Amino acid sequence: MNEIFAAFITSLDVIIVYTFLRIRKGKFLLALFTSLLNMAFPLLGFITGEFSSHYFIGWSSLLSGTLLCLIGLHMILQESDDGSQVARVNPLIIALAVSIDTFSVSVSFGMIHMNKLIFIAASGFFTLILSYAALRYKGKMEVKSSRVVRSLVGVVLIGMGVMSFFR
Repeated sequence: MNEIFAAFITSLDVIIVYTFLRIRKGKFLLALFTSLLNMAFPLLGFITGEFSSHYFIGWSSLLSGTLLCLIGLHMILQESDDGSQVARVNPLIIALAVSIDTFSVSVSFGMIHMNKLIFIAASGFFTLILSYAALRYKGKMEVKSSRVVRSLVGVVLIGMGVMSFFR
């Protein structure tokens, strides 16, 4: 169950980014591409995390918790933008950028030995649904403050990091 919750939380950033994206055609293909990337990067992250946990057996919970806390803190302290830069960048590059952060988060999840298959499948599913909804219904969905959503996700990641200290 933690894997599904973690996958949902790490997929929320597509809503923030994709509501500012101005794209007319290929919305589903972009959402599908983003979903595939949000499955590939966590797989690499899990492999890296599992590999490194063998070298840091006694420290893996502490290291993964610290990584999650630092990523969450970065999300909270990150400057907010209005999305004007997003419109000028190729959407495939944006999909890549949105998906890269799942690598670093899943390194931590690999260190604490979360169920890889459940997390990756849920991450792909949630990313597909959330990114397509953000692209399709962005006129009806108003993200008043991406800063609030990003801060909420940051707090949740810090909470998950703290919980991993006690694993």
